[in-house]
Amino acid sequence: MLWYKLFNLICDQRVPRSSEPRRNPERESRRLTRSMGNNEIAAAESNCELEMSLEEELMKVHNKPRRRESVRPSQGKPHTIRPVEEITEDELQLVASTMTEKIYNRATGSTCHQCRQKTVDTKTCCRNEDCRGIQGQFCGPCLRNRYGEDVKVALLDPGWHCPPCRGICNCSFCRQRDGRCPTGILFPLAQYHGFSDVHSYLCR
Repeated sequence: MLWYKLFNLICDQRVPRSSEPRRNPERESRRLTRSMGNNEIAAAESNCELEMSLEEELMKVHNKPRRRESVRPSQGKPHTIRPVEEITEDELQLVASTMTEKIYNRATGSTCHQCRQKTVDTKTCCRNEDCRGIQGQFCGPCLRNRYGEDVKVALLDPGWHCPPCRGICNCSFCRQRDGRCPTGILFPLAQYHGFSDVHSYLCR
């Protein structure tokens, strides 16, 4: 019984708890938000957000580019059909027969549709009006090794159409566009099997 009396005596001497709620001093410096139930702060924030959204909309309207009146020009190089009469003897002499004869020049060179190399040698000119860009330009080695044709003969033929216009182009871009895999360097394999060009080997 003695220990029970001592326990009650100690409990009676304890400082009673304050009726005021305990507060964390760090929380007093925190910003009140809507979740804390402060309606005035919530209204102020909503007004601020509304003003910001209106300012953003006004900026979009003022910075919106004007509609172009003219039609946007085509990004590709326009195709010009050169008549046979304009082909000079000097241009025929500049047709490359081997890859070693091709001279690279980014400024004055023309791009071959097959190998995509920009060189100064003479390329073919497609006489199809629907041909576009560099589609009808083929260098000497590519036209001979891939299709068995001669650039000089093609330049002097007024009715010559390029392989893409005829639907027989076997370059990597045209084959991938048609859902087929690129052939890679297939000319040595075509020669090994007794074919003079890649097109004849693929159509065997």
